Amino acid sequence: MVGWTGKTVYVDLGSESINTVRTDGNLIRKYLGGRGLGVKLLSELADANIDPLSPENPLIFTSGPLSGLAPMASGAVLTSKSPLTGTVFSWNMTGGFGSELRKDGIDALVVIGKAKKPSYVKIEEGNVKIVSAEQLWGMNVRACTKALENKGSVACIGRAGEKQVLISSFVVDSIHSGRGGLGAVAGSKMLKAVVVNGEKELSPFDSERFQELEIKLLKLFDASPVLSKGLANYGTSALVKLLDYMNLIPSRNFTGKKTLFADALSGERIKSTFELENESCPGCPLGCKKRIKGAGPMFKETGQILPDYDSLWAFGFNLENSDLTSVLKADRICKDYGLDPISAGSVLGAYAELKEGIIEANEMESRLFEIGEGGKLGNGARQYLSGPGRKDLSMDVKGLELGGFDPRGIRGQALAYATSSHGGDYLTAFMVGPEVLGRPVSLNRLILKGKAGILQVFENLTAVLDSFVFCPYSGFALNEELGSALLLSGAGMEISPAELLKIGERIYNLERMYNLKAGFTRKDDTLPERLFENEG
Repeated sequence: MVGWTGKTVYVDLGSESINTVRTDGNLIRKYLGGRGLGVKLLSELADANIDPLSPENPLIFTSGPLSGLAPMASGAVLTSKSPLTGTVFSWNMTGGFGSELRKDGIDALVVIGKAKKPSYVKIEEGNVKIVSAEQLWGMNVRACTKALENKGSVACIGRAGEKQVLISSFVVDSIHSGRGGLGAVAGSKMLKAVVVNGEKELSPFDSERFQELEIKLLKLFDASPVLSKGLANYGTSALVKLLDYMNLIPSRNFTGKKTLFADALSGERIKSTFELENESCPGCPLGCKKRIKGAGPMFKETGQILPDYDSLWAFGFNLENSDLTSVLKADRICKDYGLDPISAGSVLGAYAELKEGIIEANEMESRLFEIGEGGKLGNGARQYLSGPGRKDLSMDVKGLELGGFDPRGIRGQALAYATSSHGGDYLTAFMVGPEVLGRPVSLNRLILKGKAGILQVFENLTAVLDSFVFCPYSGFALNEELGSALLLSGAGMEISPAELLKIGERIYNLERMYNLKAGFTRKDDTLPERLFENEG
């Protein structure tokens, strides 16, 4: 299998041992890489009842068979048992971390144990070392990344992860942050960062055929209005006006179904306010991240990455806050502390409802600092609200707070939220694509009947794309047929389109079985009661 070097590296921080083995070829055949390989390794290494913050819970970084080769396939996947949800959890880490892993010949990096002192893992030219991070401990993400960036691509935690805040995350190269509380897992291990610098040149199995397919893929990207017109121009803020027009932006902790100020936080308004430049993951033609190049009258700092739709919703529409400047600041605080903005905004929305008030911008910032420093709100909405006995105010599935897409008006997405193995994660099957954007097929968003089978296909295909480690938004152009062809020409692996979907089903079923062993049942596959009231 040309696309794989066959190397899996096990790092035990407790014993300070490093063990390298050849990756089992059968695992690659059955699970591809990325999410699939990560979930399989987790199921073998960690009992489903393991304490997520115990030294034995592994952090598993996996590359994919096309990482560093294909457009929109430069990332890696991080898998562990989530301390926030208690479920299996995989985060598709966009950015260039996965490319660097592949260039260093690593398919999977498994980190277990607890270090005696703050440490980070350094990977360079195929050499793996455990290095002291005592001088980095206490730093937030920007400072830590700056201190390490000359050593390679940096995935690190901020102070929130160090303090084991349950909504904390790794952040890759100060830009890409995730969900599920995996930053707290790193903090429990005294692991500050993983830094990867690869120097090996990657080349496809069949260069001529791969180049033909790459051209085809780029044409499909260009032909997709969602990618080439929306994400390329505005990032995910392109969704704001359409979602508002369809009354799909939930507000006030999902008590409202309409916002009165969509234009104030829209991609069009943002683009007219700031001078922007694209920030692209390696090999990506879109540049969907937007960096402030020239400051405007509303915000004086340059160089900040603009918030995604997730943060615009979490700190804007969800909290009835139309002040773009305060949303920018909130997003910046989250990225620096290593906090999941969706969960942070959601728990603030629940807190505001509990207090029967509105959170002003200054209070929002102060609360986020409190969360980053270990405040109770950082345990997530469900756990925080269990104290006053108001878990009914927590808009979560399996403990993971819902994103800013109102499932009351997107029935397939409602089903996707309920059945996701991660909890309230819209990216395990982005049904907003077909039901709202009409891509890759158009579905009636208000009809639930007949959606189960369609959802299953989307769940399986998403698991496959996550195992290739394609960007989540590649699904607007990619399908299993093109994926099969790219796999053959890029990695020398012959797997049919139908078999790819079977692999996706195998991955989803393995996640499901892990969660069942952890104590989850069909009763957990549901939405908050509020979302069943006055549907439509």
